[in-house]
Amino acid sequence: MIGIITYDAPHRKTQDLILKLLLNGYSDIHLVVIPWVKRKNHQPIFKHRPSKRTPVTIDEMCKRLNLKFFRVGIENLNEYFLKNRFEHILIGGAGILPEDLAKNHKIVNSHPGYLPNMKGLDAFKWAIYQGQPIGVTTHYISDKADEGELIEKTIVPIYFEDTFHSVAYRVYETEVEMLVNSISQIENKNAPLESLEDNRYVANRRMPHQLEIVMMDRFEELRKKSKSFRKI
Repeated sequence: MIGIITYDAPHRKTQDLILKLLLNGYSDIHLVVIPWVKRKNHQPIFKHRPSKRTPVTIDEMCKRLNLKFFRVGIENLNEYFLKNRFEHILIGGAGILPEDLAKNHKIVNSHPGYLPNMKGLDAFKWAIYQGQPIGVTTHYISDKADEGELIEKTIVPIYFEDTFHSVAYRVYETEVEMLVNSISQIENKNAPLESLEDNRYVANRRMPHQLEIVMMDRFEELRKKSKSFRKI
């Protein structure tokens, strides 16, 4: 049985994750639904995360796809997972989770950054700005943000004919794909499970508007330097 932690609201990554799991033959999927908490709406100059989702409630989605779901408060997640055992627990959408959850359960996160280099928010943008690898990492969460144990990480390439948004979407697609692949990585014992703790790197916050402008200039430099083209 696969548990997916997600918001009690239509959520693009969760919808894409469920579809990909179903298409890969996974059917025993159970949504663990936590309350949606409205946050301060940050408006970047350059959006890099796909946000358009199918406007359907959790109840209706699960009914149509024959999925089970259960609503639980964030503070009760640890108790819930102690009483309900899952072979794998994946994060579809969640904010900061309680420390006891990470300490007591193996929960997989897919982070749109190459860890341990790129922790925190806007990892894709900060990687470009700081000249760090652009990539995606799947890992077991810990009580510290974007650390825990490594399952898999990969570099996402930039091609000469790319745009900022085509690379951003490639990162997103890789993020969802690797979250699904984490199941086989774990079951086939291919996950290195090495620690991602590295004090040389700190978690970033949202990128300020003035740095977004600089970041886009640096993206163009990276794109023009790329000598590789996608294979058609």
